Amino acid sequence: MKKKILKYFLLLIAFVLVLTVIFTTQISKKYYKFEVENKLESIGISIKYYLLNNASGLQPDYNQLAENFANSYNQSITYPNSKLRVSFIDLSGKVLGDSEADYRTMENHSSRKEVQDALSGKIGKDYRSSSTLDFDLLYMAIPVKQLNLIVRVSVPLTELNMINRITWSYSVLIIISALVISIIVSLRIAETVIRPLNNIIHASKEISEGNYSKTISVNSKDEVGQLALQFNEMASKLDKTICDLNNKKIEMESIVQSITHGIIAVDNNLKILLINHAAFSVLNLDNNNQITGEIITQHIRNNRINLLLKESMEKNEPLECEISLDDKDLLIKTSPLRSNNQSTVASGWIISIQDNTKVRKLEKMRTEFVSNVTHELKTPITSIRGFIETLKNGAINNKDVSMRFLDIIDIEAERLHELINDILVLSEIENKQSDTDLERVELNSIIEGVFEIMQNIANDKNIVLINNSSEKVFIKANRNRMKQMILNLVDNAVKYNVPSGSVTVSAENAGGKVIICVKDTGIGIPSQHIPRIFERFYRVDKGRSRNMGGTGLGLSIVKHIVNLYNGVINVNSEVGKGTEFIIQLPC
Repeated sequence: MKKKILKYFLLLIAFVLVLTVIFTTQISKKYYKFEVENKLESIGISIKYYLLNNASGLQPDYNQLAENFANSYNQSITYPNSKLRVSFIDLSGKVLGDSEADYRTMENHSSRKEVQDALSGKIGKDYRSSSTLDFDLLYMAIPVKQLNLIVRVSVPLTELNMINRITWSYSVLIIISALVISIIVSLRIAETVIRPLNNIIHASKEISEGNYSKTISVNSKDEVGQLALQFNEMASKLDKTICDLNNKKIEMESIVQSITHGIIAVDNNLKILLINHAAFSVLNLDNNNQITGEIITQHIRNNRINLLLKESMEKNEPLECEISLDDKDLLIKTSPLRSNNQSTVASGWIISIQDNTKVRKLEKMRTEFVSNVTHELKTPITSIRGFIETLKNGAINNKDVSMRFLDIIDIEAERLHELINDILVLSEIENKQSDTDLERVELNSIIEGVFEIMQNIANDKNIVLINNSSEKVFIKANRNRMKQMILNLVDNAVKYNVPSGSVTVSAENAGGKVIICVKDTGIGIPSQHIPRIFERFYRVDKGRSRNMGGTGLGLSIVKHIVNLYNGVINVNSEVGKGTEFIIQLPC
């Protein structure tokens, strides 16, 4: 910009100066020629009157007169190359005398312009260039009708070249001086104009790079100053707008990222505008990949999701469907991204991905629980009602039969009592946020108490109960909860053990935690069943488990007690070699 201003300014100044020089030179030439013409005309008329005043009957020596007049004039001139030349010509064009050349050898001059004008009765003049002298000559012819004669005077315009040289010399100096001054002035003007413009450009660049608080110092009140003021006001408003947008963006991203459902926003070209962490997780995408701005089909290759999105865009309405993806039950919803005006064209689309896997699993568990509870309750009740009906029909009169039936009824009633009691215990533990009646419990004594309860059952199967616990292992807990947890594990270990097997229980402090292990030498658990053994009423071998007694809620109660104390339980098992339960609880 600065170079352009300087260039155009200098071109304008140079153009004006050249025009001025040319115009001045032409005026000077014209004025000089006008003065020479007047002077020559005066000389010619003077010679004319001289001839008229000295006319006699005899023809004078025109050649001598020409030399005399020329010599008389040339004695007073300053420039040697500006000598006056005098010629006398008759009306036929013949030269009668000349001050410089031999008139006898000169050609006829009747064709010369100035001579033709004089022959017509007026004063003739003509400018002709001399190739030998390298300057112009002015010829002027004055008619002398009384003597049938033409007086022609001429002078070389040597001063014209000098005027040209002087004019151009001074013009060059003026042009150079003017250009120097113009350069200085134009640089100053350009600097005055360009500096604030450069400031605006630099400020604009910083704003484009994110520095929205950049302002320009204003030192003038002209148009550039007003522009700077408006720029500062614009930058201030832009800074505020960007700040508000960033805050809203942060708020929106925080809200979207906190949503547990997967959220993906795409534009009309299927380019991803936004994706939250939940979407990465549910779709098994790599969190390290920067997929924003890329086509969604390049990363989500599920055909049903892509077809649903395409159909939703074609119909311009929300759609939804359920799909299975990597053992997950997903509810996919698509909806247009538009303002409150429903008639406007959608600027993009929102894909909501809801993982219903846990919900479906819980629904299945609830259904199975209801079914299992119903079955577990129905079986003893049906048995009790059947035996009661038999007794009513006369079996009560047979003492042996009635006593055997009453024993069976008592067993089934006890079974119902245990089932209801376990359900109540499980419900109580599930609804607790933390346990009550906490005390400093010594685990070794609890294990010995559990062994006393289980000793008779273990003896029936010739199973050895082994206590490998360290002495004085303490934990802050509810004593009855700890006893119930260990009892359920030992009871399972005895039930599913082999004859002459063993059950080993150990408790120790390690790494700030209490580690409780219950290990048996029983039949073991197939690996495919291990993830589900803590579910309510889940049985690996349903027929065998039911025959062995129990409610099917023991391990579920154990799991919930461990969770109640923020602990962890792990299972190691191998079919035919036994099972080990490892519990880690905070001290």
